[in-house]
Amino acid sequence: MTLQEVTIEKMVNGGYGLGKLPSGKTVFVEGAYPGERVLVKLTRTKKDFSFAKTITVLEPSSKRVIPPCPHFGVCGGCQWMDIDYEEQLVYKKNILEDTLKRVGKIEEEVLPVVPSERISGYREKMEFSLSKDRYLGLKMRYSHKIVKIKRCEISPDIFNDILKNLRKLLDIFEIPIYDFERKEGVLKHVVLRYAVSTNQTMVIFVTKTESFQKGKELAKKLKSAVPGITSIIHVMNSKDSVVLRGPYRTLWGEGIILERFDWEEFQIPPTAFFQNNYWITRKMLDHVYKELKLEGNETVLDLYSGIGTFSIRIAKGAREVIAVESNRISVKAGKSNANINRVRNVNFVENDVEDFLGSIDRRVDKVILDPPREGAGIKVMKRLLNLKPARIVYVSCEPSTLARDLKVLVEGGYSIEKVQPFDMFPHTFHVETVVTLSRRERI
Repeated sequence: MTLQEVTIEKMVNGGYGLGKLPSGKTVFVEGAYPGERVLVKLTRTKKDFSFAKTITVLEPSSKRVIPPCPHFGVCGGCQWMDIDYEEQLVYKKNILEDTLKRVGKIEEEVLPVVPSERISGYREKMEFSLSKDRYLGLKMRYSHKIVKIKRCEISPDIFNDILKNLRKLLDIFEIPIYDFERKEGVLKHVVLRYAVSTNQTMVIFVTKTESFQKGKELAKKLKSAVPGITSIIHVMNSKDSVVLRGPYRTLWGEGIILERFDWEEFQIPPTAFFQNNYWITRKMLDHVYKELKLEGNETVLDLYSGIGTFSIRIAKGAREVIAVESNRISVKAGKSNANINRVRNVNFVENDVEDFLGSIDRRVDKVILDPPREGAGIKVMKRLLNLKPARIVYVSCEPSTLARDLKVLVEGGYSIEKVQPFDMFPHTFHVETVVTLSRRERI
């Protein structure tokens, strides 16, 4: 194994430390931080740059800490658990600034990252895979290999209690584990969801097959072992590319979990998207509402609206909210959530965002959008420009696609007023960002 010495210059998107190989070639290093001198092993080589992983740290950063998780460095869930939390926030701000400049040619100031009040036990949804011997675990980074974990430090305590008991029960019931290579077996994943404000916990068994013969019996035993569980669900998912999708049935409980914020209540169905960090989501709700600067007479468009997380808050300050979402389960939940909160001025539309923007023929005053990791895309941005809303608030979980989309809006007549990052996922390189834009006046 040939090792090469590298000095890390800065952190870049993807959580890599950037440096130069002795040859002068750029290298992206996993497991190294700015100022460190490390020995690395190349893992991938391209024409203009390479990827590498740290083998030995010759000169460590003074900000390194001992990670609280024994699986850190093997499990792919966390990448930065061995660096001081305040330093993590600095890195995320720097990565966002660098990506906006490099991809979007955006020079606006990036505000300091809003920290999470909790940096352990904060994650409200975890997707666990299974080994052939029925051991629950998490996948290694860039691999389908499963790390058999005893507990997860970023999960709520009840998740770890469920893991411990479920391992025994899967063996007792001899549940057939799905083999992704042979396309044989039954149980593919176990997904756990938690609601902080109500202390409700949902267990979701994801199977390849419609049949889950021992499901109800397994659910009964698991509920007995872990009384804090409030719902147990069976999701039938024939696709291997996505973990949580498909029809579902309730094995035990109400079939939803309930999360509360300032005054809103949200029913969260098993397969619907909901933000993973309660403490940061609460802050983002406040921020987005303030940035829209609602006066009470506006029509607001909420694109990729999910179950109505932003729509229902916004509705209190607007004349009308049009919430557009392609996922049928989320749209149904959104309508229910509007009723629960006695909100009558939100119109939920089940449609693809690009198709909707291509057909809308009415005035829209302000827009909020919260697309998935791949961003909204250039076509959506161009159609958004045709609407000419006075303000746009863009919520993003991926700096590179955010930068690409913002470039189109800026070139199309919008000015960036504020770039505010939030730490939705402590101990990882991921950063959530809310960008406020306003339409420039034409002279």
